[in-house]
Amino acid sequence: MIDFRYHLVSIISVFLALAVGIVLGAGPLQANLGDQLTDQVAALRTEKQALNDKLSTSEKLVDASDEYANAVQDRVVRGRLTGHRAVVVALPSADGTMVANLEAVVTQSGASLTGTLTISPDWFDASQATDRAEAARQAASALGLESTATGDALLAEVVTDLALSKTAAGVSSQRSAALKLLVDADLLDSSVAELPPADLAVVVSGDYAGTEAVVSGRSDAIRALVTAFAGSSRATVVAGGETAAAAGQPVTSNAVQAVREKSDTAGIVSTVDHARSGDGPATVVLAVEGALDERVGHYGVATGATATVPRVLP
Repeated sequence: MIDFRYHLVSIISVFLALAVGIVLGAGPLQANLGDQLTDQVAALRTEKQALNDKLSTSEKLVDASDEYANAVQDRVVRGRLTGHRAVVVALPSADGTMVANLEAVVTQSGASLTGTLTISPDWFDASQATDRAEAARQAASALGLESTATGDALLAEVVTDLALSKTAAGVSSQRSAALKLLVDADLLDSSVAELPPADLAVVVSGDYAGTEAVVSGRSDAIRALVTAFAGSSRATVVAGGETAAAAGQPVTSNAVQAVREKSDTAGIVSTVDHARSGDGPATVVLAVEGALDERVGHYGVATGATATVPRVLP
C-alpha cells in the first residue's frame, strides 16, 4: 500500500527537477539558447525580406508583361475575325472588366459585336425550374421555334436560336419579342433590344461554389448550354480567369473547368483560363481563330490546358 512517505518523495523529486531546470536555464544554457533564438529570428527576417524582394520583382515583371500585351494587342488581333459576327455571353459572377475587355477585343479583331447577353443566377437556380420552363415555352412560341424539348433543354435551344446562326440573318419582331420575354422573366439581360444572330460565341466564365452535387449540377447545365452554342456557331470559346476558392464552401469551379472536365465538350469548345491577364483578350481571339480552322484547344496554365497560347498564324 502506498503511504504518505511515497507521496512526499514524489513531490520533492518534482521540485528538485524544477529547481535544476531553473538553474540550468539561468546559467550555462541561457546564453546558448538565447544565441540560437537570436540567430533564427535574424535568419527568418532575412528570408522574409528576400521573399518580399522576389515578390516585388515578380509583380513588376507581370505589370510590364501586361503593359506590353496591351500595347501590341491591336496588331496581334487586327483583321483576324473580319467578316464574322460575335456575341458575348456572360455567365453569373463573370468579372465585369473581363467582359468589357473581351467586347473591345472582338471589335479590334474585325468582327462585329451583335450584343452581350448576361445570364442571371436564376438560370441555374433549382427552385426556379417551373418559372424557367414557362418562360422557355412562351419564348419558343414567340420565336416560332418547334421543338420537342421542355424545361431547361428548351430554354437552351431558345437562347441559342436567338444568339447564334451560321448563316447571316437580321432581326425580326419575333426575335425581339422572344428576347424580351426572357429579359422580363429575369433569366438574362441584353445590351441590345434587337439581337441579330452571331456566328461566333465568346462565353465569359464566372466562379460558382457549393456542395459537390450543386457544383456538378451547375457544370452539367453549363456544358449543355455551350454544347448547344457550339452546334449553332462556327466557333465557341469559353474564357475565364483564375478561380478563387469560396470561403466555407466545399467545392468551387467555373465554366472553363466544366468544359475541360468532359471530353465531349472539350473536343468541340476551346477554352482560355487566363483571360483576365494582359494577354488574355488577344489569346481569346487567337483561340476563336483556331477553332474556325478546326483547331480546338485549351489555353493557359490551369488544369486541362494543352498549351499556354494558341499557335499564331501569319
